[in-house]
Amino acid sequence: MNYVYLDNAATAYPKPPSVESAFLTAAHTAFGNAGRSSHHPARLAADCLYDCRSRIASHFGGDATRVVFCESATHALNLAIKALTPPDSHLLLSHMEHNATLRPTYALQKKGVSYSLYACGAKGASNEQEDTAAVLASLEKQRKQNTVGVIACHRSNCLPLTLPLQAIGDYCHKNGLFFIVDAAQSAGTCRIDLERYHITALCAPGHKGLMGFRGTGFVLFGKAVKDEALQTLLEGGSGSDSLALTMPSLLPERLEAGTRPIEVIAALAEGIRFVEGVGCESIGEKEAYLSAYLKDRLKRLKHIRLLMPHRTSHATVLFQVDGKSPSAVAEALSDGGICLRDGLHCAPLAHRLVGSEKTGALRASFGYFNTERDADALVYALKHQ
Repeated sequence: MNYVYLDNAATAYPKPPSVESAFLTAAHTAFGNAGRSSHHPARLAADCLYDCRSRIASHFGGDATRVVFCESATHALNLAIKALTPPDSHLLLSHMEHNATLRPTYALQKKGVSYSLYACGAKGASNEQEDTAAVLASLEKQRKQNTVGVIACHRSNCLPLTLPLQAIGDYCHKNGLFFIVDAAQSAGTCRIDLERYHITALCAPGHKGLMGFRGTGFVLFGKAVKDEALQTLLEGGSGSDSLALTMPSLLPERLEAGTRPIEVIAALAEGIRFVEGVGCESIGEKEAYLSAYLKDRLKRLKHIRLLMPHRTSHATVLFQVDGKSPSAVAEALSDGGICLRDGLHCAPLAHRLVGSEKTGALRASFGYFNTERDADALVYALKHQ
């Protein structure tokens, strides 16, 4: 079956051919264990690691030695949050955080960590300035004496909402707070400047906007982070300082225990090359255009209820079908070869903003390789639901 794939917020598909080729090349040539041996396949594996670290650092304006590879954005967020947050402190999270942020923060309550939620925009705002002002006012209102950091989901995985990273970063810098950014839905579709935005830890997956495969993600730490102060999440072999019973003091080895998945890391490096060749802004603009195109067509269907219909800032469209459960509609669409996602999308806070936390909703999310024809196919199928 030829699928109409509209679930790119979960994982991007298809991958560029060059990304698939990079994976296979690494599997057949760089099959050694990087940093553990001096033979040629191991050195090739180390070269793949360095190449990808350099690509990530260059793309986001950071330092290659401060890239820590993880298995996913969830792993990256857990690592960053738990590495940076001391006991008996307070964090600020936005009202649209994914469970990849919300749950590890909640788990830190056993160490005396508390959190508050700040607004992700102004209700009924007509421009970015109003949204930014509302975010900053809410941060100031929720900040406490023991607040140590702010976490920001740059773009929601189901709502067309984007947080103002530079303004939040400036606020954190001014008030001595660390700043963790969840870029799961924005990396590869817009410019993010680590140092300019005063980001302490940028967390992202490799398999979404950066065009890589599942099984890789990363944290890029800012230069101001004191490596030795970072709390470790895992301990084990690092390829250096093997006589010590503790992890090395410096990044990336401090937070990278065990063997790295070279094949998907090599593919991620090639994915970033692809994104830079096309231009991340161009990719983001295309996805936003398709989102607006779909919304315009869905507005004409009386039995479709669009959630946040007037915002079209990026790739996702959230909606419900009158009288039908999201899961039933998604299953019927799947039978016809159309792939989208139903439910709460692991983001109950975002659904609470639009009143769909009890019922869930359907999400169509576009990627670079989608076309207007894909949107038309979904609209045609929904006419008969």
